[in-house]
Amino acid sequence: MISYRTFILLLFTIPFHLGLTTLPQQSGKKKLVYADASYEQEIRTVRLYPQKGNPADVFSSPVTKLGQNNLVLEFDDLVAANEQYRVKIIHCNTNWTPSQLSNLDYLYDFNEFIITQYEYSTDTKIGYVHYTFRVPSVKLPGNYLLVAYRGYDQDDIILSKRFMVYSSNINVGILSNLMGLNSNNRKNQQIDFTLTYEDYEIINPMDNIKVVLRQNQQWFNAITDLKPTFFREGQLDYRFFNYENNFSAGNEYRFFDMRSLRYPGQRVDKADLTARPIKINLMADGPRIYQAYAQYEDLNGDFYIQNQDTGGSSESDYVYVKFTLILKEPLNDDIYVVGKMNNYDMNESTKMVYDKRTKSYTNTQLLKQGWFDYKYVVKSKTLNINYLEGNHFETENDYELLVYYHPPNMRGDLLIGYKSLTLNKRD
Repeated sequence: MISYRTFILLLFTIPFHLGLTTLPQQSGKKKLVYADASYEQEIRTVRLYPQKGNPADVFSSPVTKLGQNNLVLEFDDLVAANEQYRVKIIHCNTNWTPSQLSNLDYLYDFNEFIITQYEYSTDTKIGYVHYTFRVPSVKLPGNYLLVAYRGYDQDDIILSKRFMVYSSNINVGILSNLMGLNSNNRKNQQIDFTLTYEDYEIINPMDNIKVVLRQNQQWFNAITDLKPTFFREGQLDYRFFNYENNFSAGNEYRFFDMRSLRYPGQRVDKADLTARPIKINLMADGPRIYQAYAQYEDLNGDFYIQNQDTGGSSESDYVYVKFTLILKEPLNDDIYVVGKMNNYDMNESTKMVYDKRTKSYTNTQLLKQGWFDYKYVVKSKTLNINYLEGNHFETENDYELLVYYHPPNMRGDLLIGYKSLTLNKRD
């Protein structure tokens, strides 16, 4: 006798055997990865963000100041039956390995928290349960991994999500940025900055201070372990002249609008409302490598969930979305369609497949009704990751600077400074 969850999952996976893409299947015991991940394909649309009462909060990075206690986790379980999920929190070092701190060092409570808030979907072709969980306060600043699991079995992991808690012991000041000065920099963006501290004692700052820069909440291309170019009492300057902290600027993200399924929005070619689940084909894309830069508003890779047909968040359905990229000849390298919608994962679920007959790459993903940003990236030893999108220094991008300190008597790294900024911000 199979369980109800297994039965529903078998039904859910049938469409994937027809040529659609799915997440890698887990075999045997699940292995925890210290990254944003879902460990079961029915766990979808995972979001972790600081909730401050503004609709735009969902776009914010999962970063909060020590003592504010405003981080919220949301996710869907596509098996429409309530389960008891629990959460544990792991303190991590700068490089996202577990620190040597004990639970009592960084938590006020026992490290087992029950998710009690949930809501069932209404009138959707794929039923689901939407879960919400408010992350508890922590004692120390630093990197943290939130791990959700089923029942009392901590090995039965369903998701993991990174978040950061910072203190303001060090001030991050942005210096003039160097971009667009020559042919190389016209494709890149660089942030120069300074760190100042007066009332906070730092022992051996050249070795014990580490800085991480990331672009558009992406971890795969984050720049780490930058060394200061100038040091004086109470101040570290990071001014770079050899492109040590250059990011490929990329392009404005592509997007599509499926907030309405009855009246499909921008970039939607056609929708099959009779299918179960509903199927949507996006308009075919082409490479943008030789196109001039065009300025328009985007979400810098993010997405939001909205249902304009009924207005109810619990009535937003899940849809198979087909991406198509026209290329006359296939590349020798793999192409992926990514965004925050899939954690920028470059795996089998986001990999595109070339069809010689149509001279195009395709990929199909299961996404919840809303507005989505995405881009095509190339995984290559010779080509830039943005080869198909182009790089333009004028592109609007979000950046974050995270400053970590490892005190000599501490068994873990602390996040003692944080700064976010938008380069080429639109008015």
